[in-house]
Parts: sequence; structure tokens; C-alpha cells
Amino acid sequence: MPTAFERALERAVPGVIEETVRVCEIPAPTFRERTRGRYVYERLEAIGGWSHLEMDGLSNVVAVRKGEAGHARLLLCAHLDTVFPDEATPVVRSRDKLTGRGVGDNSLGVAAMLGVAEAMQATAVRGVGDIIFAANVGEEGRGDLRGARRLVKDYARDFDAMIAIEGHALNRIQTQAVASLRYEVSVETEGGHSWGAYGRKNAIALLARAIVALEPLMPDPKATPKTTMNVGVIRGGRSVNTIAPDAVFELDIRSVEPANVDVLLREVRLAMRRAVGDEAEVRMKRIGARPGGSVSVESPLVQAMIGARKALGLPAPEFYAGSTDANAALGAGFATTCIGVTTGGEAHTPREWISTAPIRQGVPFLGRAIVAAARLPRASFRRGKRRE
Repeated sequence: MPTAFERALERAVPGVIEETVRVCEIPAPTFRERTRGRYVYERLEAIGGWSHLEMDGLSNVVAVRKGEAGHARLLLCAHLDTVFPDEATPVVRSRDKLTGRGVGDNSLGVAAMLGVAEAMQATAVRGVGDIIFAANVGEEGRGDLRGARRLVKDYARDFDAMIAIEGHALNRIQTQAVASLRYEVSVETEGGHSWGAYGRKNAIALLARAIVALEPLMPDPKATPKTTMNVGVIRGGRSVNTIAPDAVFELDIRSVEPANVDVLLREVRLAMRRAVGDEAEVRMKRIGARPGGSVSVESPLVQAMIGARKALGLPAPEFYAGSTDANAALGAGFATTCIGVTTGGEAHTPREWISTAPIRQGVPFLGRAIVAAARLPRASFRRGKRRE
């Protein structure tokens, strides 16, 4: 027979769907999450019953629920930010579907965490350890996990394991953190008028040479362990009639094998220097570094997630390697995973969408998974070696 908490999770589903729309329609570009964070703070304040509630200097929102000694203490993270820099965040409703910028990544994650928090407080769940509910900043892009890193640092003595919550990942469980390095690569030249100074070096042309030199180094998509490289942003120049005095691109290198990232970076530096020669200096500024790491499928944390799935009749999950807030805690040596609430597609595009029907199982799964992990003995978790 379902417990009071489990019944509350089922009743919470319609509210979570509506909450997803409200959260999504509050703009939250990376580094500008405070307005959305304030809304989440007010929702947690209304739920009440916390031993501690705050919005920190980064705009992370944290609510601490005190539990019982001897049980595992959890840090839950659902990131507030989206990849979209503008203010346009309308959500379009259709049959069994919501479409909107960041609706699944990660408005649903935030809304589902609030739904679980409310159900847990309303039904006074017992037999669990401390649970830290956190809506964090800086998961996307240049945020470089700054919110999750701060939480892991500030609460390192207060939790034993972490669960990251992402809207889209209902049928996946993260067991590996993809290591990554991100660089801003730039070239500067004297520049000048396109007619009067014709013949001077053009920074855009030189940078284009550097980018083309990366093509032979692109890892094979079919190779294992998987390694990737991407040029994601290019900018520079002054006007159509100006010899460009500067140009910049942003480079992302990732792998499930951290050593592969370092090897590829060395090859990238050498290839770009050769391509540009002594015509200009190629400068590289690191703008991101996410640690790798892994958690065993046999670990008590992952087994608790699997058990919660089985209890609801969900299919066997895909164990995957990802780049999420989980990286911050895995890199610090904590048992960590990332789970989700529904299915969807077109993440990081204006066409992003989620299915609403699976949320009927996704919210109960999330709540049951959290409680199952928080009922584990603290002795189940030993902090591992920190990874860079």
C-alpha cells in the first residue's frame, strides 16, 4: 500500500507541470539567475519547516531539512540557469507536451524538486538523513558549475552523497562525469582601413587558419573512450571596411577519459601555432574545466535509484556519461548521480520540448529515489579521491 508520502507525490504531478511553466517563464540566463532564484526562495519559504533557508552570494538557493542521525545525508541540486541569453521564455502548451526555452533543461528539474520538497514536508517523512534542497546557478556554458562547486565546498561536511536533477533524463542514470576543458582562443593584429591599410594582417583570417588546423584532430565519433572537440562561438572584427584587429573563438574538448583531454589539448596548441606561424600570437585563456569521475552501478546510491524505478515499473535505465552538476561532486570524491523526470528533445534550442505524460511517473520516481538514498546508512558512503 502506498505511503502518505507516495500518495502526496502522485497528487503533486499537476502542480509540478504548472510550476514548470511558471519557472520557465522567468528568464534565467547564466550569471543572471537571481530573479528565478528569488521565486524559488519564496516557494521554499512558503513550504516552510526548514532548519536553514538562504540565498547565497551567487544566488544559489538552499533549504536544509534536518533528518535522523545515522542515515545518509543528501545534497540535491537542480540548476536554475538556461543557455539562452535573452528574455524571451514563453511556454507553448499542446496535448501532452510543453515547448519552451529551457523547459526541460532545467525548469522541470527545479519544479519537480519543489514538488518533492513540499510533499516531504507535508507528510513529515521519517527515517531519513538530512536533505539539502538546492536550486543552483552556473551549470550551463561559462557558468562552469560555479553554483554546484560552491555548494560542494560550503556543505562538504554536511552531506554524504549528491543527486543532480535534470528534467529530460527520466530513463537515464549518470554513472560517469565527462571531463572537459574550455578555452577562449584569440588573435590580435594592427588592423586598419580596408582600403588605406590594405595588406596588413587580418585577425579573422589568421584565426580561421587556426580553426581549420583543428579539423584533422577531430576525434572519431565512433572511437572509445568517447572524446569530442567543438568550436562553439566565433566573434571579432569592427566593420565590413575594417581589417579585423581581433578575433576570438571558444573551444570545448571533452572525454570520458580525462587523460585524452590533456593529450588533445597539447595537439591543438601545436597545430594552431603551426597554422598561424610568426604572423601573430595565438592566445589561449581557460574559461572552463569540469572534472571527470565515476560511480559504480553497484554502489548503494545507484542501486537506490534502480530500486525506486523498479517499484514504479519503469524500464531498465541507460547508464550514461554526462556533463552535469554531478561533475562537481564526483570530482570532489562524493558518490553522485544525475536523474530526471520526463522525456523530451531539442535541448538548448528554441524548440526544446518535454512530454508531460511521463511526469506522472517521473515525480514519484524522483521522490522515492531521494527517500531511498536518504534511508541508507551513512556508513554506506566513503568519500573517494578528489579528481582534477
